[in-house]
Amino acid sequence: MHAPLNDQNSGLRKTGVATCASVTTLAIVWLLMAAVVEPAFAQNERVIYNFRNLTDAYGPKCNLVLDAAGNMYGTTSGGGVHDLGAVFRVSPTGMETVLYSFAGGADGSNPVAGLFRDPATGNLYGTTVNGGAFGNGTVFMLTPAGDESVLYSFKGGTTDGANPTSSVLRVGTTIFGTTFYGGAYGYGTVFKLTAAGQERVLHSFNSAYPILDGSHPHAGLVLHNGVLYGTTTLGGVFNLGTVFSITPTGTEQVLHSFEGGSSDGQGPYAGLIFDQSGNFYGATYLGGTDNAGTVFTMNLQLGGVTLLHHFLINGVDGVNPYGTLIFSRGNFYGTTLQGGSANGGTVFKITPGGSETVLHSFTGGTDGFNPDAALVLGNSNILYGTTIQGGATNLGTVFKMKVGP
Repeated sequence: MHAPLNDQNSGLRKTGVATCASVTTLAIVWLLMAAVVEPAFAQNERVIYNFRNLTDAYGPKCNLVLDAAGNMYGTTSGGGVHDLGAVFRVSPTGMETVLYSFAGGADGSNPVAGLFRDPATGNLYGTTVNGGAFGNGTVFMLTPAGDESVLYSFKGGTTDGANPTSSVLRVGTTIFGTTFYGGAYGYGTVFKLTAAGQERVLHSFNSAYPILDGSHPHAGLVLHNGVLYGTTTLGGVFNLGTVFSITPTGTEQVLHSFEGGSSDGQGPYAGLIFDQSGNFYGATYLGGTDNAGTVFTMNLQLGGVTLLHHFLINGVDGVNPYGTLIFSRGNFYGTTLQGGSANGGTVFKITPGGSETVLHSFTGGTDGFNPDAALVLGNSNILYGTTIQGGATNLGTVFKMKVGP
């Protein structure tokens, strides 16, 4: 579900447990931010699984989550027995199993977000954009055996959120997440859900003047020092998106309103990651020198966003990053939805100094096309990801890439 960026007021995981990456505090100058892209089109990208047909899951927009054995779990908004979305598992050797097919009734339909996996039980937690008791989406749990239960059905309207596009964050037995629509003003919400199934709207976004809050959060939340942080795709002072914080009891603060243009980002669909020094990092879909997206950092104490990279429309660099960054071996890794040599998106690496390398440029052939989500790091320094299209049947792929020795 890609929100219209021209709409006018309308974590870092292996097993599903968020961890803080450790990076060096940055001292960046603008010349490094706009450095020329270094192409290094990798020969080590390999498709593990090609989604096959309409009864299979297909067209994944989600990031993957791994278990200790290296199995990968994700969702698709289409496919499954009813073509209303599915939860799938792919083994390290490329064997795929559809664990659950959404029927579109009370069980939910059309999930677009990744999953949270409880390493103790193997249970998977996620959201669906539609379906549920009121047709406004759900929070669900799926056991390793494939038994699905709806933990909550969103009511929509002015009293509840609607249509969640984000993954959930589970802290103890409490679940936190965002909804793209709904709430008191219709601009989306932050919610929490107890183990007993009691939901509370922690914040209703209000993008109308004079509040100028964020609106339409697409990404999930990250917890840092007891406070939740996230992004909104629109809203803020310039209606071009925000970075916000919110306490578990519902006190929200806008930390940055994106201005767009050549000196700031615009429209963040991606979530945030943190380092141990309290710096956070993210990506915006638009903005920057070529209005093709940015990678940014912000220090909580100092405030203000610093752009690490401006994506360039030059036939080499990727454009329009959509998924959240990850951090590994001293560098940031991510994907762009478009751009690259065939305009099929890229996998990229960015150093803490702002130097970017394109690791793979998707061609739209057997290697996949249009990666929409974050990467995940597995064993042996291997990155795993998904593409919406491409592959042997043009129905999307699960792929892997080796990073470093």
